[in-house]
Amino acid sequence: MNRRLPIAIILVALCLVHAILLILPPTLYETYFTIIRPVAYIIILIFAQLALPRTLKAYPGRATLTMVAILGIVIYLAANFIFGLFMQFGHNSMNLSLLGTLKNCWAFFILIIFREIIRNNIMTHVREKQKYFVLAIVTIVFSFTSLDGLQGIINFDLFQQIDWFFVIFLPAITINLWFTYAAMHGGIRSNLIFALSYNALIYFSPILPDIPQILEAIITYCVVFIMFIIYDSVEWVAKRRNAIKLEYKNRRRWGWSTIPAVFLVVCLLFGVGAFPVMPVAVASNSMAQEFRRGDLIYIEKAPPSDLKINDIVQYTTGNISVVHRIVDIRHDSTRGRYFIFKGDENPLPDIFPVYDEQIVGIVVLKTPLLGLPALLFQGLKE
Repeated sequence: MNRRLPIAIILVALCLVHAILLILPPTLYETYFTIIRPVAYIIILIFAQLALPRTLKAYPGRATLTMVAILGIVIYLAANFIFGLFMQFGHNSMNLSLLGTLKNCWAFFILIIFREIIRNNIMTHVREKQKYFVLAIVTIVFSFTSLDGLQGIINFDLFQQIDWFFVIFLPAITINLWFTYAAMHGGIRSNLIFALSYNALIYFSPILPDIPQILEAIITYCVVFIMFIIYDSVEWVAKRRNAIKLEYKNRRRWGWSTIPAVFLVVCLLFGVGAFPVMPVAVASNSMAQEFRRGDLIYIEKAPPSDLKINDIVQYTTGNISVVHRIVDIRHDSTRGRYFIFKGDENPLPDIFPVYDEQIVGIVVLKTPLLGLPALLFQGLKE
């Protein structure tokens, strides 16, 4: 059988499965995600396995791809959580109950595995002359199939569609370009590592960094660019030295995976507040005698009973976080002790009293100007 025909059938079938969602009424969305699409993917996967049998071609760069995938996911997740520290975290909107988690695994998580196996079957059976043409087609098709909110785009106006193209579709194209390129070099293991690690955060983490979509898109562009550069550079050097051997890669594997993994764990713990000290970017000059806008200060958790006048403390009021100096400690007959705060550069004390439950911690250290990137992305203005 001509190998181009089954590849074309697979790509058309994938597009049709996702195009169905555009015409389905909302009442059938759950049926689509939990029954129709998974079953369709199983059928497509079986067809791909039968029509495109496993190749025996050797891919010496697979170990490098695995290393790059581990590094890429560490950079991606670390960047998201670091920006989450400076901005904020939000509760995951996914259903994280046991039943909800099982549904997510079936409707989305397992689908990712099927998708990457299908992609790998296609790209490892492409002739050398056609590989870049097929790479482009597969990237576009798989980008289309990775987006679940296509039905909402129909009602967007022109500017919303342009915004969707740059912050949603282009990042999908970018990451799928890497997945397809890696699959062309036998990198199904590396693709599964990256895709499953990223989506595990989305579908199973109770909190997620609440950052602008444009910032997340920029992170995606940068991470994929870094992954391409590292992979091509490592393989070029390895070929130049005639050292494309598994042992060559293994001697470097632990350095590339263990150290970044430790860094990721530290970022995760920092993000969920496991450490007693956390960083905060200064957003105003109300305390200019101590620190200025753009400085990074470090807040240590402290019991309100230990606070005293002249301490510089972070407290919350509504959705706002404030770092000012305690100028007085008073008591009332109903709620007991409360604090009066004032910014050193402000003419008057803060309007509202601050009670114990509003106290976050005390300032213990500062780093000049290190908080400017966070303010830039937050779009804060004095």
